[in-house]
Amino acid sequence: MTTTEPPAALHALEADGVWVVGGAVRDALAGDETDQLDLDVAVADAERWARSAARALGAPSARISARFEIWRIPLPNGQIDVWDLPDDDIERDLRRRDFTVNSMAVPLASFRSGELDASLLDPYGGRNDIVRRSLRLVTAEALRDDPLRMLRAVRLEAEAGWRPDAELRSAIKRDAARILESAAERRWEELQRILLSDRLPWALRRLDQSGLVDRILPELALGRGVDQRPVHRRDVFWHQIDAVRWIVRLTSPLAPRGLRASAIWRELEPLLREPTVRASLDEWRLPLRLATLLHDIGKPQTRTVDADGSTHFFGHSELGAAMARQRMIEMRVPSRTVNRVELLIAQHLRPGQINSPGKPPTDRALHRFHAALGDAAAPLCWLFLADSLATAGAHALLPRWRGYAAHVARILAWQPRRAAPTGRVLDGNAIMEAAGLKPGPLVGEIRAKIDEAAAVGEIESVEEAREMARRLAQAESLSLSHLTTGH
Repeated sequence: MTTTEPPAALHALEADGVWVVGGAVRDALAGDETDQLDLDVAVADAERWARSAARALGAPSARISARFEIWRIPLPNGQIDVWDLPDDDIERDLRRRDFTVNSMAVPLASFRSGELDASLLDPYGGRNDIVRRSLRLVTAEALRDDPLRMLRAVRLEAEAGWRPDAELRSAIKRDAARILESAAERRWEELQRILLSDRLPWALRRLDQSGLVDRILPELALGRGVDQRPVHRRDVFWHQIDAVRWIVRLTSPLAPRGLRASAIWRELEPLLREPTVRASLDEWRLPLRLATLLHDIGKPQTRTVDADGSTHFFGHSELGAAMARQRMIEMRVPSRTVNRVELLIAQHLRPGQINSPGKPPTDRALHRFHAALGDAAAPLCWLFLADSLATAGAHALLPRWRGYAAHVARILAWQPRRAAPTGRVLDGNAIMEAAGLKPGPLVGEIRAKIDEAAAVGEIESVEEAREMARRLAQAESLSLSHLTTGH
C-alpha cells in the first residue's frame, strides 16, 4: 500500500470527478519528496473547476495553452495545472500524455487521503517503469504531439535520474528540430530547471548529443571546432561546457569528488563560509550558470589569427553579451535575469584585468570594480575562476591556485577608505549647491569622481568634497570655453 502525505491545500478543493495525473502521482509512487506543490489534475469543464479552486485557494487562474485546454493556478509554493477532460474519459487523457510514468491517475480524494494503490489507473505499465526509473513514450506520436517533451525528458533525467530508454533517445534525435514549435516561455521554463539542477554538466552533454543545443542555443553550438590554441586546451564550445562543470563544483556547499577538484575547492572554502559571499552566489545561481555557459559565444565572430599563430578574440565579451541578451529576449526570459546574465558576460574578463602583472590591485581599480559590479562582484569572481580552470585545466592551474583564490579574496574583502553613511559623500543637490550647477550629466560625473576620491583616501571630509566639486565644475567650464572660442 502506498501512503503519501498530501499538501494541506488539497483539502480545500472539490474532489468529485477530479483525477490527479502526471508527475505528482509518479513522484508519490517513487517516493520522491519535494517542497513544491506541482499538481496536474484532469476534470470535465476545466475552466469552471479551475476558477472555483482558485477562489478556494485565494489565487488567480489563467489559461496557459492555445493548443490544449489547460488552466494554471499559481501558488506561493508551486502551481496546479488543470486539464480539460472531455466526456469524463480519463483513459483518453492518459493516452495523450508523454511518458508511461506520467500516464497514471488516481482520484483526487484518494490522492488526498494518501491511499493510491486501490484506485490507481496504470494502462501503460508506468509503475513497472518507476521501479527501473525509466522514461518510455506512451505512443510513437507523443513527441510530435508536444515537442517540448524532448526537453522535459532531459530535465527529468537531470533533476531526478529518470533515464530515457533507447527508443526515446532515438526519437528525440529524430525530432530535435521540432523543439522550436513549442512556445518560447515553455522552453525557458524547462531550461531554467535544467540550469538549476545538480547534474547540469551531464545534462548539457545530453542536450548536445540529442541535437537540442543547436536549436535552443544556436550561439553556443557555433563554438564547435573554433580553435583557441595555444592558450586554451579546448575549442570554444567545450571550453564553455567545461566552465559550467567548474562553476557547479566551485559553488557547491560540499567538497566535490576528485583529488584535484576537492583541493581547488578547499582554497575557496573560507570565502564560501562568508555569509555575504554565499548569499550572493545563491541569489545569482541561475544567471551565473547561464552566463558561464554563454560567456564566450562572441568568440567565433571575433576570432583573428596573427602570423605567428597567436589567436585573439578582441571584443568578444561585449558581442557575446549582446548576443546572449537577444537570445534570452527571444526565450521570454525575465528582464532581471537577462540584465544579470548580460552584465556577467560583458564583464567576465575584468577580474583578471584588475591589476598589473605581479602587482596587487590598486584602491582606485578596486573601487571602480565594485562601483560597476555592485552585488555581482562575487558571482563575477567565481565566473573568472571557473573560466580560468576550464582554460588551463586543473592539473596545470593547481600549483598557482592559491594565488587565484587570494586574488579573489582581496577583491571581495576591499572596503573604501571613507564610506559615507548614505553611500555618497555628497548627493546631487549638495554638488549643485557647492558648484553652482544645474541638473545634468555633469553632476553625476562629478559625484562619481568625488566618491572615488573618498574611497581611495584622497579626500576625507565633506568640505574637501565640496571644494573638489567646485574645482571639477570650473575645469569643465574652462574646457567648454576653449571649445567655443577655438583656443
